[in-house]
Amino acid sequence: MRKLKKASSLAFAGMMALSLLAGCANGSSSKPEASADSSAAKATASNSAGASKAEKKPEDYKGEITVWTWWKPYFDESIADFNKTYPNVKVNLTVMGWGDYVTKFETAKASGGALPDVAMAESYWWGRFLSYKNTFVDLSTLGFKKTDIADAASNAVVDADGKLVAIPQGLGLGAIWYRKDLAKEVFGTDDAAAIAGKYSSMQDFILNAGKEVKEKSGGKLTAFTNATDVMEGLLASQVAAGKSYIDGDTLKVKENMTSAYETLGKALKEGYIAKVNGPAMDAAWASGKVVFFPSAGWREGTIPANDKDGKGRWGVFAPPGGEYFRGGTAELIVDKGDPNKAELAALFIKHRLFSEAGMKVNNKFGNLTAVKDVQQKKLTNGVNDYFGLDITAYFYDVIKQMKPVKYGKHDSVIEDQLKAVALDMEKSGLEPATAVEKAITAIKSKDDSIK
Repeated sequence: MRKLKKASSLAFAGMMALSLLAGCANGSSSKPEASADSSAAKATASNSAGASKAEKKPEDYKGEITVWTWWKPYFDESIADFNKTYPNVKVNLTVMGWGDYVTKFETAKASGGALPDVAMAESYWWGRFLSYKNTFVDLSTLGFKKTDIADAASNAVVDADGKLVAIPQGLGLGAIWYRKDLAKEVFGTDDAAAIAGKYSSMQDFILNAGKEVKEKSGGKLTAFTNATDVMEGLLASQVAAGKSYIDGDTLKVKENMTSAYETLGKALKEGYIAKVNGPAMDAAWASGKVVFFPSAGWREGTIPANDKDGKGRWGVFAPPGGEYFRGGTAELIVDKGDPNKAELAALFIKHRLFSEAGMKVNNKFGNLTAVKDVQQKKLTNGVNDYFGLDITAYFYDVIKQMKPVKYGKHDSVIEDQLKAVALDMEKSGLEPATAVEKAITAIKSKDDSIK
């Protein structure tokens, strides 16, 4: 089993004392996890309304909290780990489809229905969730600090009033996964740096890698998976380069996203995209017919299941032209006016996202931490035997080069429609110019505050 690499315990203990956040345990303790979580408990107790001055023991925390998620396997393991230290805190898990989450949350919120104590927000929704008024707890009252979050993400988890209301569970950094055996057949090398270094941008990569794969394989291989994956990468790279699809409430799709649709249109017309979706997409990982899979770092946790015989034949590199976020999840504590619920919810987050034991589970599932101190100390599970690479350490280095990101309240609506129209291009042969106009019309029909 891969083992977590421990950073200097004394330095980490110093961080805990200063920030009142749970961290790695003191290496001199025979029970390191107890040390880490008593710091978390102390932080929570000292920052919760009406808390006793005496430090609580883990078993003194009692009560129930509810978590809404779409990711059951991760939370089943994460909750089990949490309960090893906090046996008297019951965590009720409500599982729903990713596509249903926002609607169910907003419906319950509008109707006064039951909401979770801990809510999830996919990165595309962060701007939307952070625009809600009087919904989430100011996490600075529970011992969290914005300065504990990596610079690339710290601005993305504060609301319009500057309050820290979300902690990233995992950062979904954009990643190009590729079949090393197929890459070597086409490019003469399976080295990630050599392949990525051939291209100056995502547009260059899509068009020129697509052409090379098609020509050198005699059409037997296809470079990319589907229009949605390709468009996500193109959109994200445009935004990362400062060309956003919106300015305040004014849409900028035509000005800044037309080139992305033109690139997609050419790639589709030339046969660089395999057009695999749904079950066919799941099968594509092991098919040996597609070379590149534009996605995110968290795929580390899913590729082995999709390609059971693929040990040693997968590589990964950051998107050509510059890194961007693609997916990733943040956790928020719903403000119910109940200090005990908020305290337990904070304890649940701190144990899982700031402690050594929690990081073992997070790294196992490909969740790249947003906690600055953990990144700086490069706490990982070591080399992943399936990939032959310490993928977490690789992305720790990549994120240092990222510019700070902030999401807007319209992002989820806009990106949903931009990707939906990209899929229309794949299925019906919609021309790029027509696709742009269709996207603009669809976006405005979904949100009449957008101009």
